[in-house]
Amino acid sequence: MSISAFMGANSVIKPGVVTSSTRPSSPFVGQLIFETDTNRLAAYNGSAWITQNGLQLITAQTIGSAVSSVTVSNAFNATYDNYKIIVSGGVGSTDLALNLTLGSTATGYYSSGFNQSMTAATINATNTNNGTSFASAVYGSTNALSGEIHVDNPFSTKRTMVRYWATGSSTTYFVNQQQGFLNDANSYSAFTLTCSTGTITSGIIFVYGYAEI
Repeated sequence: MSISAFMGANSVIKPGVVTSSTRPSSPFVGQLIFETDTNRLAAYNGSAWITQNGLQLITAQTIGSAVSSVTVSNAFNATYDNYKIIVSGGVGSTDLALNLTLGSTATGYYSSGFNQSMTAATINATNTNNGTSFASAVYGSTNALSGEIHVDNPFSTKRTMVRYWATGSSTTYFVNQQQGFLNDANSYSAFTLTCSTGTITSGIIFVYGYAEI
């Protein structure tokens, strides 16, 4: 029997491929493993397994053509507490905002922040009081889509906190910064971005988890 029957991706034995609960019981210093349930590498330092830190890509969902909303399923899970969502590429059919909802919840959204012009020294305070979504989490125009959203504890049964930034770059040049929370203690795995008007085409919604040791 050839050695390929015992080693390699299609073999009986797959060195280094495990789950977080089936790590080697007697590892050696420098040993590397890949955990299929967490999708991350880990190395043994002589006393503990050290996993990758930083952002770990969870999903990259392509936006369709002329759609008024996009739902990203399986975005949040038990592996990570905190997440970053980035929306880039693509365009809007007109100047528009994309509002963020978690799961199917359509009430209890609170946020506040400001909208600042890039062409004048003008700052407008904004807020949402028990709204139906996190308003204007992303902006779109015929030039671009822009949005970065930080989400804390969406999968945990506690309040979900958010902070988000977006840039308008068509009729008016401005930046929008907000922070807020969803006033419930539900666990969420999915979110939806919905156009305030018009549609969006192309672009990608990236979801990253903040890895922990």
